[in-house]
Amino acid sequence: MVHLYSPNSARQQAITQSILQDLVVGCCLPLSIIENPHFRRFLNVLDSKYTPMSRTSLTEKLIPHLVTKVKGDIIKALDVQSNVAITADLWSDRRLRSFLGVTAHVACKDKDSYSLKSFLLDCRRFTGKHCGERIASAFDNIVEEYGVGHKISYILTDNASNMKRAFKVRMPEVEQPEGDSSDDLDDETMWEDAEHVEPWSSGERLSCFAHSLQLVINDGMKEVKAIARAIAKASKFTTLLHSSSKHRDMFEAHFGSNKSIPAANNTRWNSTYKQLKALTTLDHRSITEMCSDTENLVFSIREWAQLTDLCALLEPFSEATDLTEGDTAVTISMVVPTILDLRTHLIKMEVHLPQIVTIVRAMKKSLEKRFSGIFRRINMDEGDPEQPFNHRIYFLAAMLDPQFGLSWVDLDVQNEVDRDATAATVAEDTEESHSDSLPPLKHQRLLSRYKAFKLKRSTTQDSSIDAQISKYLDSINDIDCDALTFWSKNKERFPNLHDVALKVLSVPASSAPVERVFNPTVHG
Repeated sequence: MVHLYSPNSARQQAITQSILQDLVVGCCLPLSIIENPHFRRFLNVLDSKYTPMSRTSLTEKLIPHLVTKVKGDIIKALDVQSNVAITADLWSDRRLRSFLGVTAHVACKDKDSYSLKSFLLDCRRFTGKHCGERIASAFDNIVEEYGVGHKISYILTDNASNMKRAFKVRMPEVEQPEGDSSDDLDDETMWEDAEHVEPWSSGERLSCFAHSLQLVINDGMKEVKAIARAIAKASKFTTLLHSSSKHRDMFEAHFGSNKSIPAANNTRWNSTYKQLKALTTLDHRSITEMCSDTENLVFSIREWAQLTDLCALLEPFSEATDLTEGDTAVTISMVVPTILDLRTHLIKMEVHLPQIVTIVRAMKKSLEKRFSGIFRRINMDEGDPEQPFNHRIYFLAAMLDPQFGLSWVDLDVQNEVDRDATAATVAEDTEESHSDSLPPLKHQRLLSRYKAFKLKRSTTQDSSIDAQISKYLDSINDIDCDALTFWSKNKERFPNLHDVALKVLSVPASSAPVERVFNPTVHG
């Protein structure tokens, strides 16, 4: 006879907690699994002494108890923080039920370094009209439950009009500061005490970088008519690969069972890129042989070249999306260097990719429009202070990340003549030695030029900058460590910069953390 665990035994409670936390919560399995006879049989094989809980016990006792415990732990963790960054998103499922998700992000001391921590504050049903006022009210209720309403530094959302309106309603007193980037960096009072930086960071809304980047891609893909046929063939080829056993067998006969092509997700552009990338890495001749009996799937040499060019164009954008959607590493510092790198990439592609030049130019125009604040602040373009991504946090973050410092400023001033020369080459449609299409242009990894050309800045170059800033900029020339590790080791050396750095670098570049609450496939 098997002696069952008592309800209060450590083993009984450990298995129950694991089912709840790891399966129901972690794996998003339905509550009904608790009463599934196959699952109960599995539990009996696993440990015959264990008594499965009832669904009633799960919903009325265990889940409320876990929610209370986790919420208490989060409140305790956030209570010791002076600044909290927030991401918020409104999402609807297939049944058009809406949910408001809110996450909190902070930098915590972790042994000998700092680490970024993320907390889900709420994912609650949102009924009624999706207007800004109602979103703002629901948001305020959530953050006040956790006692962080007065600690919010920045709020990341997508560019939906109702989300923009929500945080204008919530913070009507916040005005975008004026002044160019050089004045900001020379202002010594900015660095005296992190507590005095509040006027430019009291809960301001920032746009999701990844969403804005996706809009740039969308603008470019509107000009895709010239290669629409090739993309349609790629989509049909992939669909057959996932739906036809005959097509799959032929594919494996040519390329092996370890090769595959992922299906594209219509809501995420980089899934289309990854589909095309996987396809174009295969041998064109073998693809042609495989599709010899299906002529409408055969890619012409021109179509194959178009798809290859499109992948070359989109690759840095895919890298940028992946790099800035995480929540365990610093991402906000990558925004400015990434945008400058992408602009340089597009200028080069105007010369190297003549078959899709209309897409390239549309993306370049969109990039300069949707990130116009960045170009304005580094004096590459003129405009008003309300332009997108004009906020100084992006420039402070880049400067306070030792892998960048101010190298992005030096490089783009230095390369201004090169840009003009490239633009002239495009306008005159002439060929320079670097614009040959054969062999294909080798892709340079995004942001690699900043690591290779981190230029040394002497104190005589910027005599008006506070001595601590100059000392910091000089000290990072030979540094090769991540930002959080650097600031944990240099708190005493740069105390004022340290406080501002933690506040700024803990802000995520995108709202992907809250999007993962609704869609676990979002990168991170």
